[in-house]
Amino acid sequence: MPRGIGKLTTLETLSMFVVDKDGSHGGADLSELSGLNNLRGELTIKNLGFVKNAKEKFRAANLKEKQHLRLLVLEWSSDNEDDDKSLEDLQPHPNLKMLKVDGWKGDAKFPSWLSSLTNLVLISINSSSKFQHLPSFAQFPCLQELVISNLTELEYMEDNGPHGSQGKVESFFPSLTYLELNNCPNLKSWWRKRPVYDDSNEGDTKVVGASTMAFPCLSYLCIEDCPLTSMPLYPSLDKELNLVNTSSRPLKQTLEMNITSMSPSTSTPSLPLSKLKSFHVENIEELDAHKLDEYLQHFTSLKTLTIRDCKELDLEGMQWEALKNLSHLEIDNIPQLVSLPLGLQHLFQLKTLEIKNCNGLRSLFPVFQHLTFLEEFSIWNCKELELSAIDIQIFQNYTSLRSLWLLNIPKCRQLPEWLQFLTNLRTLYLMDLPNLTSLPDEMRCLTGLKELYIREIPQLKERCRKDIGADCVIQVG
Repeated sequence: MPRGIGKLTTLETLSMFVVDKDGSHGGADLSELSGLNNLRGELTIKNLGFVKNAKEKFRAANLKEKQHLRLLVLEWSSDNEDDDKSLEDLQPHPNLKMLKVDGWKGDAKFPSWLSSLTNLVLISINSSSKFQHLPSFAQFPCLQELVISNLTELEYMEDNGPHGSQGKVESFFPSLTYLELNNCPNLKSWWRKRPVYDDSNEGDTKVVGASTMAFPCLSYLCIEDCPLTSMPLYPSLDKELNLVNTSSRPLKQTLEMNITSMSPSTSTPSLPLSKLKSFHVENIEELDAHKLDEYLQHFTSLKTLTIRDCKELDLEGMQWEALKNLSHLEIDNIPQLVSLPLGLQHLFQLKTLEIKNCNGLRSLFPVFQHLTFLEEFSIWNCKELELSAIDIQIFQNYTSLRSLWLLNIPKCRQLPEWLQFLTNLRTLYLMDLPNLTSLPDEMRCLTGLKELYIREIPQLKERCRKDIGADCVIQVG
């Protein structure tokens, strides 16, 4: 930053202030922010880890007098190893609406001023600090978004566990709509004092002697690489649920809860998660077909479903009829998948189907012939899949498909003859098909084709070599 910027005392917009790494450029230091109290909107301060005499300079920045700021971003450089700096002297004005802290490696406790920021609607902490717990974010009545990432030592979010009478549902975080928890490998419980579960029946998830805490407004939830087995429940979730390398116990609890006890004024309450639009489940060890099937029966409004890296999951025999609104399905790295589940033929709203890394998959049939409503179909890295050897006449009415992607299918020696019936196909992507030797004459029937991509198909490339190849009309990259 140019030296002397602090003299611009009427300045209203300064979106970024960058601290010199070693001070050799003669730039401004943080003290030049002292008199810029008319700043509005957003202020990002970068490279805070390089500040010398941090306590003095942080206080000199005078952030607590900048009452018009709405968003404050405090960033530490990723290559700075100085972990002695405290946030205590970077106190902002109580009017602040959004606070983001990125890369902080400082002391093991949050600054005392955090509790004074009662107007916050967003808190984002991406840090490698050593603290094991967080301040009670539930005390912020206006908080709508909370993002916690890379707190590798974090063990719990709240000091006190659920309280109240058993069976009662109590609201928690009254305004929170968005919650994201990423890469907190020691975060096993939301509370320091973990709830005691009734284990008299195998798999029981009922809490003994305590009320059930629940987010009343939560719409989006992402939990990734956090082994959370107990947390507030989320029956109102209606946008997106992402569960990656975590426990499914809170999900089971949520589906079993009595939602009427949470909102008794509602005459016709909806079932938990019945309004959810998107569900992504990945690498959940205890997830089997029975549990997943049980969960999906509740998701009657679901439009997007991704099932990934569930090694023991067998999708055959599941009941898919409840997903009557599903339009996008992705199945990725499910080794037990040998053929498409029969129940998929009941998904009449399904428009996009993606299948990736399913090396046990041998055939798309007989189910694929019933998916005449598909508009986009992608299949990637399925080493045992055979595409041809099927009665092509079943595809005569298969005219809705617009996009077809075939990638890394070693057993694909020729493109299936049923391609000729895809008369509305607009995009055809062929990549890494090592045994494909030629394109069929039936491709001439694809009169609506606008985009044809051919990559990493060595035998086909040789046939298309300019001037000397058998099919030199087509240029292959």
